[in-house]
Amino acid sequence: MANNPIGDLPLHHVMRQEIALTMQYILQIYTVGGFVAAWRSPKRQRSIEQVFDTPQQARHAAAVCGTWLGHPTVPIDHAAGAWWPTSQQPSAS
Repeated sequence: MANNPIGDLPLHHVMRQEIALTMQYILQIYTVGGFVAAWRSPKRQRSIEQVFDTPQQARHAAAVCGTWLGHPTVPIDHAAGAWWPTSQQPSAS
């Protein structure tokens, strides 16, 4: 995305690895801009929703990423779980 550097940001910088990798390898979506563009298609939306833990998570991610790119979005109450990467790795207990 020429006008907004966030649009060129790789998905693995803003999403959990398992979500970003699935979107890259299965859906061929590599960047935040690509994710927002793909979200605009109802058919692709359904495919994207299947990658996340819940459809609500996918909708929240699309709303946040769209906002970063300056697209107006409808407020969403909650994300139904974290789709973004965290600095803490799960402990193996």
